Amino acid sequence: MTAVSTTRQTLWWLRLGLVAGSVLVLGTALATFLGVRSSIAEVRERTAPAVLEVSLAKEALVHAHDAAVRAFDHGQAKLTGPSEQYEDGIALASQQLAQVAEHNAAGAQGSRTLQLIEGLLPAYNSFIGQADAHFRQDTGGPLGASYLLSASDLLTAPENGILARLDTLEAAQRAALDVQLGADWLDPAITVLWALPLAVLLGTLAWTQRFLARRFRRTVNAALLAATAACVLLGTGTALLLGVQADARDSAAALERTVDTRSAATAAVAGVTRWTLVQVLAVQCPGGVAACGDTVAAFAAATPVPPTVGAQPPPEVDEAALLGPGLTEPGWSGVLGYGIPLLAAGIGVLAVGGLQPRLDEYRFRTRRAS
Repeated sequence: MTAVSTTRQTLWWLRLGLVAGSVLVLGTALATFLGVRSSIAEVRERTAPAVLEVSLAKEALVHAHDAAVRAFDHGQAKLTGPSEQYEDGIALASQQLAQVAEHNAAGAQGSRTLQLIEGLLPAYNSFIGQADAHFRQDTGGPLGASYLLSASDLLTAPENGILARLDTLEAAQRAALDVQLGADWLDPAITVLWALPLAVLLGTLAWTQRFLARRFRRTVNAALLAATAACVLLGTGTALLLGVQADARDSAAALERTVDTRSAATAAVAGVTRWTLVQVLAVQCPGGVAACGDTVAAFAAATPVPPTVGAQPPPEVDEAALLGPGLTEPGWSGVLGYGIPLLAAGIGVLAVGGLQPRLDEYRFRTRRAS
């Protein structure tokens, strides 16, 4: 095989390799872009709202229960029932649970827990209604106190209460969120998918430049130099996805911190409510809580004095801020959306344009030799 034929075949294979490399880079960079975009949309539109909504449902229930107990404590229940705040809180909790059902990211287990919670809420509401009826008819008494305590137990029982099941549901949603943020397209390790083909393509371009410089005594091939610059630009642009991934993880962490802070505040309100309920029971049971039986007495004995009294609801949640900028996926109209296909296609075209004149030159030499 002559040197002319060998050089021509090398040029042919280099051209094929560069075009194939540009196609591979296009595929991997575009797949990464679309995967990150889809994953962030899933987190923003489904998983993160589910985490927040479970927390808000728990918060609404605790404040509704607190409003009801305070109404019984202050005697308002005789005139207005458990209070308008109680009704609003129950309605808000039901609304939040409906949204959790829409956004549930915890699969079948989350759906079953949610259905159980939704089934327990009417029973809790019924106990409050029965307590209200007895408070209106006979100024409360042991029977009214018993219904009020039953409502409290159904809501706050450590293992099977509504709040405990909401904690389980919240943990499942947060586990789904952690999986999405630490795996697949939002895992920083996904960088290898597009960075490795890009590095190989850059290396091939550099080797091709060197080969042409040695064989044709030309230091620079303008088209291949432009392809190399486009490759570097493509890599720089695609690397922006690392920042997008980091922003998504930071926003999710901020959401979880907010949920934890509000959960602590909700637990404080629940403690105050439990103590207030003991005071209601003491008034309604002639002779003190012991006169209403062992269950009431045990409940009172197990209730510590809360560190604060009259805990206030936390401020309104700014969902737009929590689920906003950091969880906004890159759009098609940005640098990545247009840049990846245009730059990858440009690399292939420039590679062909840079090598084709040399191939034509050696084709002419081959014909003359024959």
